[in-house]
This record gives sequence, structure tokens and C-alpha cells, in this order.
Amino acid sequence: MQSDLPLLILADMPQDFALTELTLSKEAPAVIDLAPAQIQNLDRVSAITSGMTFDLVRCSSDEVAENLAVPGLQHIFSEPPQKPLSGIAIAPAEHISAAKSDGTINRALLDLARHVGHAIKASSIIWRPAQLHIGFDYFVGAIDHYIAGGPFPVLAQIAISETPDGKMQTSGLSYFAGQEICISAPADYAANDVAKRLVRIAHEIATNGKVEEETVINGFTAGERLSIVPDESGQIVEIAITAHGPR
Repeated sequence: MQSDLPLLILADMPQDFALTELTLSKEAPAVIDLAPAQIQNLDRVSAITSGMTFDLVRCSSDEVAENLAVPGLQHIFSEPPQKPLSGIAIAPAEHISAAKSDGTINRALLDLARHVGHAIKASSIIWRPAQLHIGFDYFVGAIDHYIAGGPFPVLAQIAISETPDGKMQTSGLSYFAGQEICISAPADYAANDVAKRLVRIAHEIATNGKVEEETVINGFTAGERLSIVPDESGQIVEIAITAHGPR
């Protein structure tokens, strides 16, 4: 499947299903629009919502299987499907692809995915930038508040994992900010406490852009400090938590 298609919706669809048959609910803000050049290709259509155009691409069961077999894929409230599934991939169209990290575009993409998923009775989605396979119901719950203007849905679009040396790192944040986070903490910090801090920092970077300069700031509790150091490339930001006194 093309690498520029970040979101893949999985469903049990007939092999002969064509995107021209896709019917969204009346509540959907998008209109499926077929340009003359696209009518000859029933596996790719456009969806227009609020002046933004997104590409919808029909994906075969083989393409879906390839995405499910990616090493390191995390399953979030989902399991690998027990039978072959096909799918529909969604991406910002070329004229807005350079601004794919913009909150308005990201919200529109996720909202479109929600409505397409409901239309085809989706079982799960794959968010490819973070290698996340997410149950569809959980995905919808995770993005609903964001679509309505709430905070960035870190757990639906950014993966968190532990490194061999005990640090925690993100995957997929680079889709939004061109940068990933690697965070370390004192030994007495519980993993979930570190993860909570990582989520909040990832939200900040995804919303406001990458960290450009080395700095030290106050942490999230009294006596806690965060040392923030981007590497030379700017693609990784190392964050070290230090703490003094009770947490």
C-alpha cells in the first residue's frame, strides 16, 4: 500500500465492493465527489469536507495483511483478525498534504474516517505513522472529543514503547512535528507516571511544533525538573526527569 496513506480502515467487505457504492450517513460533513478522471478508477475517489479534499483508496485483503504484519505493530483494544479483511485508506489530497499536521486537517481526516468506518461496519483501523492497530469503537471514543475541539488524541495517533535501556519513547509524533521523544526518569518513578508525562509532552509538541533549543523547565510536581535536549538532527528530543522531594 502507498506510504502516503496514513489511515487504513479495516472491514469485512465484499470483494467486488467499489468506492462508488460508499454511502455516508446524513450526519457526515463530507461529500463523496467523483471527478471525471476518477470515474475510470473505482478504487480511488475524493471526499470533500469544509473545502478540504481527501483521497479514499480501496485496499485489498493482501494489502491489509501486509500492514497487519508490520514488525512492532501495537494492538490497542484489538486483535489480529481471524479472517482476511479488506479496507479503505484515507489521506489528505495533494493540495493539503504539506499541512497534514494542521489541527483542522487532522480533525477533518479523523472525522471522515469515523463516518467511513461506520458506513462499512469497520472492525478496526491502522494508524500507520505510529504502527497502531486500534479497535474501531475505541478509536471513535478516543477521537470524538478532539473532533469537537478537545485536546490532541495522543493515544490514538502516537505510540509509546519502552527502550531496552528502560527509557520510554514515542513513535508517530514525527508525522505531526518531525520529531520523536525519548524520556528517562528516576528509578522510583512508576512506568505509568512516566507515560503520563510523555503523553502530556507529546500533546504539547504535536500541537505547538517541535522543540528547537535545549532548555530546562519545571516538571509536573513540586521539585520536578525536565531537561530537554534536541539531538543535532532535531529529529529526537531527549527528556530527562529529575526530582527533589516528595512527589
